[in-house]
Amino acid sequence: MGIRRVLAVSRRLIVHPLAEAILPADCFVCSRPLPAAHRLGACLECWARLRPLAPPICLSCGLPAPSGSDLLGPARGRCAACLLAPPPYGGARAAVAYDGPARRFLLAAKMGGRRSLLRPLGEQLAAVVRASGLAEGCDRVVPVPAHPWRRLSRGYDPAGDLARVVAARIGVPLDVRILARRILASKPAKRLSAARRAAAAAAAFRGRRPVHGERVLLVDDVMTTGSTAAACATALRRAGAVDVRVAVWARTLPGSAAGRNGRRPDGGL
Repeated sequence: MGIRRVLAVSRRLIVHPLAEAILPADCFVCSRPLPAAHRLGACLECWARLRPLAPPICLSCGLPAPSGSDLLGPARGRCAACLLAPPPYGGARAAVAYDGPARRFLLAAKMGGRRSLLRPLGEQLAAVVRASGLAEGCDRVVPVPAHPWRRLSRGYDPAGDLARVVAARIGVPLDVRILARRILASKPAKRLSAARRAAAAAAAFRGRRPVHGERVLLVDDVMTTGSTAAACATALRRAGAVDVRVAVWARTLPGSAAGRNGRRPDGGL
């Protein structure tokens, strides 16, 4: 086990949220010293830098429309791209834009041992789901399963933690046994074209149990290219779901750096 791995494991075992609240520390986003009133290792200013997605928002893909656009009329709330090529899920919503501050929050939660961050992020996502009505009529909440090796090394599943909070807040049962992620040997996502990323994602997920006639709310931490959400929605439909909706904490916007390279904070699809 490398020294970095040893330090990471030691940190997860030793650092307690109470200690983080008492001992002096720096903000993991901006590196400034934290004041007495801080929130799980990030200063209040950096929490405020997380950008909610402003309407109008496409009902299908969850992306904001360009300024001045009107998604009413023949479009029925959907953008041109979704009208031409509808995604395999019935709708999507995100809490915040996936930009620099949001990426640092997810890196801290997923790779920096700050699992406690996932609860407030989940609360934020649950508020968006409730306000948008995205989960109306849903029968169960299903998280996007993490890669088995990442889950083993991390000790937890970030999407699962987010989904647990969302399910509790909207009053819909959580089911972590519906989807499975295959262990596949593949190149890192940054080395794959968009088409190959989509193909790799499609081969990575399968349904483990039937969900005949059910409506499912799929939860993940971030949506970049949308390949993962589409692959999971397709697997759920093959398992019998009549509708799949997607709720993610962060959403990559067109033209952003994350959107151009299609990378998630853990290097996945």
